[in-house]
Amino acid sequence: MLSKILLGLLVLLVVVFLVALLIGYLISAPKYTGPVSDHFNGKTFFTPGAPKPRGLMDVIKWQLNHDISEPWPPFHNEAAGAKPADRVAVDSTRKGPVRVTYVNHSTVLLQFDGLNVLTDPIYENRVSPFSFIGPARNSPPGIRFNDLPKIDVLLLSHNHWDHLEIGTVKKLANRDHPRIYCPLGVKAFLEGEGVSNITELDWQQTAPINDQTTLHCVPAQHFSGRGMFDRDATLWAGYILDNKHVGKLYFAGDSGYGPHFRTIGQQFGPLRLALIPIGAYKPNWFMSPVHIGPAEAVQVHQDVQSQQSMAIHFGTFPLADDGEGEPVTDLARALATKAIDPARFRALKNGESVNF
Repeated sequence: MLSKILLGLLVLLVVVFLVALLIGYLISAPKYTGPVSDHFNGKTFFTPGAPKPRGLMDVIKWQLNHDISEPWPPFHNEAAGAKPADRVAVDSTRKGPVRVTYVNHSTVLLQFDGLNVLTDPIYENRVSPFSFIGPARNSPPGIRFNDLPKIDVLLLSHNHWDHLEIGTVKKLANRDHPRIYCPLGVKAFLEGEGVSNITELDWQQTAPINDQTTLHCVPAQHFSGRGMFDRDATLWAGYILDNKHVGKLYFAGDSGYGPHFRTIGQQFGPLRLALIPIGAYKPNWFMSPVHIGPAEAVQVHQDVQSQQSMAIHFGTFPLADDGEGEPVTDLARALATKAIDPARFRALKNGESVNF
């Protein structure tokens, strides 16, 4: 009898394992194929000189030893922000404002010189392949989807579920037909989902958006993958929007701290505005290869020679051991330590808009 029970358990474990493998395969994204480079070995991408992201055993170690000093509160249904303007034009001096609206997580609406740009849009309730499990949002998007103005440009930093939410991307593509920019390898996944009008870029490549604006793809220190069989099979990146009238705007995407930030500052600085992540940084031993914390974000602000910075990647999804408000508190402390005016590096609330 005991042997039959053990056999049954063994069969069950094998079935569960095989089902997990099948799901992991089905949700994996297509792999990039192309020439070898200084950050692509022919099969996978990497950040030269950077520490490798932690593997499965370290994930298990972290999950079994959480140290959450500030637990996330229950979902709070806060009111959405005001509907953004349809467009923000340059003024009579041809030096018009940059209107920034923080939607949530890494989703930011940039409006300048008559152009509407949206970064890593996510409006779903979970950053997961499943609707019933995975990190769930702690508050609604700060701007209602239907209140978003017509989007001209969509910037995608990489293919992780909390940055490339395909449901939101498809809704925007169907509604506005924006020009979509993504790193190497991501285009195949998007086209497989019926999305078009895509430009794929490698680090240090540029693309003209219009006569006044050029997009530069710049390095980041991260990793990629949507399933079990596509780890680092597509690229990750940040972007510089260089506009003749408003200057250079930087979207850092998702990144650990590395020398690439100083290089970006030397190449493109001074920057008028930088969108810099501050959340999902605890525990440091696990997260530091792929995420920066508030103190490092302040260093990035200095490295890239940013005149004005804005925090992203915090306060929406519980992705690490830092609490909902902890990144903002630690950011204020880090700015004070370096005697930097907090007005120069702001953490907006979901739905808040500011003219920089």
